Amino acid sequence: MERRQVYDIPVPRLEVTEHQAAIYCCGHCRATTTATFPDGVNTHVQYGKRIRAAAVYCNVQQLIPEDRVCQLLRDLFGATSLCAASVTNWVNGTARTLGGVVEHILARLNEGGVRHLDETGLRVAGKLHWLHSISDLAFTHYRISAKRGAVPSFLTGGTIVHDHWKSYYAHMSGVDAHALCGAHHLRELKAIEEIEKEPWACAMSVLLNSANQLKCAAQGRGETELPTSVHHGILTKYMAILTEGLAFHERQDPLARRTGARGRKARRPGHNLLVRLRDYRDDVLRFLTDFTVPFTNNQAERDLRMMKLRMKISGTFRTLEGAQVFADIKSVISTVRKHGGNILETLTLSPQQIIARL
Repeated sequence: MERRQVYDIPVPRLEVTEHQAAIYCCGHCRATTTATFPDGVNTHVQYGKRIRAAAVYCNVQQLIPEDRVCQLLRDLFGATSLCAASVTNWVNGTARTLGGVVEHILARLNEGGVRHLDETGLRVAGKLHWLHSISDLAFTHYRISAKRGAVPSFLTGGTIVHDHWKSYYAHMSGVDAHALCGAHHLRELKAIEEIEKEPWACAMSVLLNSANQLKCAAQGRGETELPTSVHHGILTKYMAILTEGLAFHERQDPLARRTGARGRKARRPGHNLLVRLRDYRDDVLRFLTDFTVPFTNNQAERDLRMMKLRMKISGTFRTLEGAQVFADIKSVISTVRKHGGNILETLTLSPQQIIARL
């Protein structure tokens, strides 16, 4: 017997469930009593929670604008009476419902451990705002702010990984330690090597990459730290390269200074990077002393990537409230995704049921 199989989806259609509430009249006093309808059945005709969840999913997760969400659901399921205003109301209502879940996510991220922080710009009502993210392997939290420097100073304990934005050092004294993104350093070193032609930059890139490979190999063997001799050897080479680079810049002619300019003398990009690598040495090499800290801040960058895609598709947000609604729902969706949950199913659950699964 030869067999062939064809996988396909059933013809999409809306299912209509009618709820009937019996009305009884008392034979003695003639008063009437009407049975109650199930929770959520509030009007004579309405859309159910699954199609509402699908609309929110398409708008927030797949970044489809409201009018195109209506077109999609009309074409797929015959939801002919659906309008963009309904989708907007569903999205806003979902954000209000998920408020407790967002608070739970933030509380879990404030328990300590390694957290990744980053920020990216976006336009809200024609003005520049910032999306701040806090994330780890299991939770993600997004917050909209008018200021880039409005970092989450409420975080305490643990280690935060970031890209050396000065506000993280100035306003986040409650954390135990900082760790700087190695990928940012490698990109800067590559530019200094190729554009500025500074010889020390290549040696530092090789050292940082080699140190990360040694750490990954040790983790693969089940170790939790590098041997003292290996760590000491990396540190010695690190300081030698810094000494070589700083000596190189001491030999360079000072940069021209504008007439009337005040403040410290300007330094070349390579000199500034050397000073940072020297002054924040422990934070640069945190991934070697604490194996729970990764070499890069890629976790935060991956969690922020969707905002750039949202801006390409739909442009700006009209209101700050709308931007925060998007951020709150996206916090829950990103967290559920990290836990391997089904997003469509999650959007139909109560906040208590969602929290129980996280």
